[in-house]
Amino acid sequence: MFRKVIYAYMIVVLLGFASGCQKRAESVSDPVLDSSLVNADLVIKNAKIFTGSPKQPWAEVLVVKDGKFVFVGTRKDAELFSSDVVFDVRGKLIIPGMVDAHAHPGYVNVEQFGYVEGKTSKEILSAIRSYADRHPDKDWLRLCCWPTDMFVSGDQGPRKEWLDEIVPDRLVWFESETAHDYWLNSKALKHLGIDENTVDPKPGLAMYARDETGEPTGWLKEGAGVQYFSQEFQLTDEKLMRRHKESVAETLQILSRHGITSLFDAGNKGFGDYVYAVISELEKEGRLPLRYYGTYQIFVPTRADDAIAELKRYRREYGGERLRFNSVKVFMDGITANRSASYSETYKGMSETVQPMFSVEELLELLLALHEEKLDLHVHAIGDLAVGTVLDAVEAAQTIVSEDFYPRITVAHIAILNPLDVPRFKKLGVIANFSPWWFGAEPNDVAEGLLGSERYDRMYQAKSIFDTGATVTFSSDEWWGGEMLPTYISPYLGMQVGHTRQYPKDWWVTDSDGARSPLDERLELVQLLEGYTSHGAYQLRLEDQLGSIEAGKIADFVMLNENLFSIDSDQILRLRPSAVVMEGDVVQGSLSN
Repeated sequence: MFRKVIYAYMIVVLLGFASGCQKRAESVSDPVLDSSLVNADLVIKNAKIFTGSPKQPWAEVLVVKDGKFVFVGTRKDAELFSSDVVFDVRGKLIIPGMVDAHAHPGYVNVEQFGYVEGKTSKEILSAIRSYADRHPDKDWLRLCCWPTDMFVSGDQGPRKEWLDEIVPDRLVWFESETAHDYWLNSKALKHLGIDENTVDPKPGLAMYARDETGEPTGWLKEGAGVQYFSQEFQLTDEKLMRRHKESVAETLQILSRHGITSLFDAGNKGFGDYVYAVISELEKEGRLPLRYYGTYQIFVPTRADDAIAELKRYRREYGGERLRFNSVKVFMDGITANRSASYSETYKGMSETVQPMFSVEELLELLLALHEEKLDLHVHAIGDLAVGTVLDAVEAAQTIVSEDFYPRITVAHIAILNPLDVPRFKKLGVIANFSPWWFGAEPNDVAEGLLGSERYDRMYQAKSIFDTGATVTFSSDEWWGGEMLPTYISPYLGMQVGHTRQYPKDWWVTDSDGARSPLDERLELVQLLEGYTSHGAYQLRLEDQLGSIEAGKIADFVMLNENLFSIDSDQILRLRPSAVVMEGDVVQGSLSN
């Protein structure tokens, strides 16, 4: 009798009815135990469970009650629990619910373009003329997408005069395929008040390209263009607004069907109020299928002045149970292709380096303000100078505040690193974020010509950072893929390319595209899973609730149709969940498959 009382007490602890429920339950089994003592909501047995917990990396059984894992253990432990819902999944692989740590799903179809294309600049200009003729009533001809490398092989970029010749009397805004630079005609520049006296928001980065006399050429980079979006291109047409909302709802469902249960939205180019109002509506309608963490973007320096107040306003006006706001986003630089990324060495053909958005001192001021407000910081940083500046500012802030420094800093993209900065991520507790589907080889990449082969051949050192013990998270960073959007936002594409450093072979431009150097930066599958699960949860400050399959944590998990660890590496992209469970409920698929 005494033994049964003791066992009953142990099971109560496992079920979370005592304070000890927050600790990982130990695998226990005893034939004397009456299984009716435990009536769980769900029992999964005969699984291959990647738990994400270093204490118990693999398991075969999990038990869920009241939306939480109450037990994780071995096959024989299944006998300890009774439930009306028991699934023998026959060796299927189960992983924790995943986190997309840098995404833009709310921005899908915000921008309304007229698409023009051509293989040469002459063909593109002809296509613009044809589009203008077909749309005589449009005040703004908002077009997409000119190939950046077609016009930026030199350092001048596209010219307003070329657009003036074909559309002199209407406003033309032509976005590049990278979505980081913009080509305007003279009438559009005049409409926006951009002339030789207009000050660049950030010279070299968020800037208006100029000719030798100081006259704007019509080429706008980064935030210099983005700052006009919400002013000039408001989405007011009810039909287009409905299209945007349903596009966002479907994109979120696609993410959910892939096993994403939480994400960080890295910003919406000034459309924050519009986008987060839509996400808030979806939540109120019961159509938000995952946890959604929003932000306020700083894409020109002046936006830093209002960032904290605006983020807190977002929280008040749009925040809910699933839609939350804890982090400010800063663009410390741009991209390599348009020469706005900030490197310590100059681009080929340029005599000066591009300076980051903020100096160490300026970023330090923002970090200390975030510390006071208990908020985090997410940073876009491509070049080694931008990354190093962030690390220097974090180190300075930690020195001032000491060990109580609050913000968690995430640096996203990190194309090139100073070797001395690799161990600093671990030392400073800075999170490194990558979109691993970018890691494939790109023949004739414009970046190689701008950087030189020595720098180009050491891009994306995610494994080097991971191997130091630092926190590394993974993401999709995609919003306008069209028919390819479901592929681009799939974590399995990220896993495949992150593991092989090769794009899927049906993407290859030549028969010998091969893998991106350096090959020793290929990530291990376990590292990729950790980056998409436990590390992602840490970035969102959810590590005590999510990211691993452990007793006491919220029951988010994914059952895959095939085993990630046994299929061919070039087939990882084709993985799909048989079931996605969030908070103990099956939200996609079925556990009976």
